[in-house]
Amino acid sequence: MAASEGIERFIRPDLITFGGYSARTSPETLKGKVEVAVEDIIKLDANENPYGCSPRVRKALAACHDLNIYPDNSQTRLRKLLEGYAGVDARHIVAGSASNQLIDLVLRLFISQGDEVINCVPTFGIYRFSTELCGGTLVEVPRDENFAVSASAVKAAISGKTKIIFLANPNNPTGTITPRQDILELIDTGLPVLVDEAYYEFSGETVVPLVNQYENLMVLRTFSKWAGLAR
Repeated sequence: MAASEGIERFIRPDLITFGGYSARTSPETLKGKVEVAVEDIIKLDANENPYGCSPRVRKALAACHDLNIYPDNSQTRLRKLLEGYAGVDARHIVAGSASNQLIDLVLRLFISQGDEVINCVPTFGIYRFSTELCGGTLVEVPRDENFAVSASAVKAAISGKTKIIFLANPNNPTGTITPRQDILELIDTGLPVLVDEAYYEFSGETVVPLVNQYENLMVLRTFSKWAGLAR
């Protein structure tokens, strides 16, 4: 018996053939495959900010001399600063290492084996990846010919096993925006609704002000796009 076959006995059966997740191709992996020097490749596949982060950020990072000390688990100072930026009380804010981590944490909180997650496709691939990794079942609700979400179609897909609804707004990769009234219709189902506003700074559309009114609403934001902080 090969060593790999031996260790596979201990892996969750549903993950043995599980495919990984990769949202982009790094310039380094293209070396030798394209007739362009790595330093001349212009990446557009992951919606990264081509201009990079603010010089003030680089200066602050260079001046940070306590990287050997674990950070504040309560994220007290950061959440207070984000309170002013997002316009929501710090007690409603949780910071993480990218939206991917927060999506994973949310699914770990709500999803048990066989629970259903509603996903409006086509959309950000990490929702599928994280759902399956947590043992959940993805229920895909197709967008219409204009890539708009039908609130009635989403509600029709709800079952007794549904635990959460994912909605990217604006959507990635289509850029379409779901009107607030439609989002409110989903929130009114009583199910947890996660609205991913990774591109809020480019659209100006947000449901953050509703967080104080609805305990089942979660809103994601990120520094990876507008702020050029993808690492």
